[in-house]
Amino acid sequence: MVLGMPLSYFAITIHAYMSPSPRTRSGLDPKQSGTEPVKLLSGGNPQIPKGDGDAPVQAYIAAMPGWKRAVGEHLDALIERHVPKLRKAVKWNSPFYGVEGQGWFLSTHCFTQFVRLTWFQGQALKPMPPGPSKDPHARYLDIREHGIEDEQLLIGWITQAAALPGWVSHAQQDASISATNPKVEWFFAKEGKWKACFTALRELALQSGLTEELKWGHPCYTLNGKNVFLMHGFNEYCALLFHKGALLKDDHGILIQQTGNVQSARQIRFTSEQQIAKLAPVLRATIRQAIAVEQGGKQMVLKTTAEVVMPAEFARALKQMPELKKAFQALTPGRQRGYLLFFGGAKQSATREARIAKHVDRILAGKGLQD
Repeated sequence: MVLGMPLSYFAITIHAYMSPSPRTRSGLDPKQSGTEPVKLLSGGNPQIPKGDGDAPVQAYIAAMPGWKRAVGEHLDALIERHVPKLRKAVKWNSPFYGVEGQGWFLSTHCFTQFVRLTWFQGQALKPMPPGPSKDPHARYLDIREHGIEDEQLLIGWITQAAALPGWVSHAQQDASISATNPKVEWFFAKEGKWKACFTALRELALQSGLTEELKWGHPCYTLNGKNVFLMHGFNEYCALLFHKGALLKDDHGILIQQTGNVQSARQIRFTSEQQIAKLAPVLRATIRQAIAVEQGGKQMVLKTTAEVVMPAEFARALKQMPELKKAFQALTPGRQRGYLLFFGGAKQSATREARIAKHVDRILAGKGLQD
């Protein structure tokens, strides 16, 4: 990988805690190693054939010149210590570190004066690594020779980065891209306030490998027929709605409960394309988490119908219309809860009454709120 010089950066340095023995420009002394010397490319970067696993990474580290070898060993040990299910490889003469099934989160590369760490989702780390990148998601950290300023900060970045979905090659991305559904195209083609935002969200959604469907007039992304999330828009915002959002970890504080009556679903709200782009790594991680929840068969413990408060306006309607009461009692408990939560979610009495009046015919027909 070609890694360019950042426009500006703040260097965190790691002390060479080992004093390496004198080496030739080609890395290890060939007289000691008994092997052909490793060629060092521009900036002193070892030329190592690409390969998966620990062996090519250790070959790269062993060939790092001077104090940089100690940096490589120290960094490699920190990553092994703090990242479970670690995978390694050498690509483009650079060690890559990743998590099984999640892509790569970090690569390293030797330059003349420093060792550069590329955090592929660096924009999502807190605090962000200091070096800017032309890639809108990545950040750089340049490690120099004279000691470490904050190893705990470095460990924090390692653990954060490993928890995010990582970088994958275009070939891997293409293999996991969801197919677009022709039935949904009209939603993205129609003009409206959130058209550009919906297009950006669809790009993220299709990267998930989920099935794109149309449900309740909105794009919905499913796993084996089970709803994982959908997207919808309102006057003040558009959103991704995660159907089991209450079961997701929310380290960034972005999951929103629409009303107090909503039990399982949670929204992530947006008001601009820029906001979506900035949150993209976090959104991918949230989608992966939602998929894992569905794959694991986790279920919300929902309130029973008896535990849901019946709005006074609906209780009055049932008393005035015996046929409505009979039809409502014939509905499944889930459909009953849906109506009660929907009616009770309105803040104003007039709004609750309007919702009830609008749905009387559906209840009489034995239909649920979403049928």
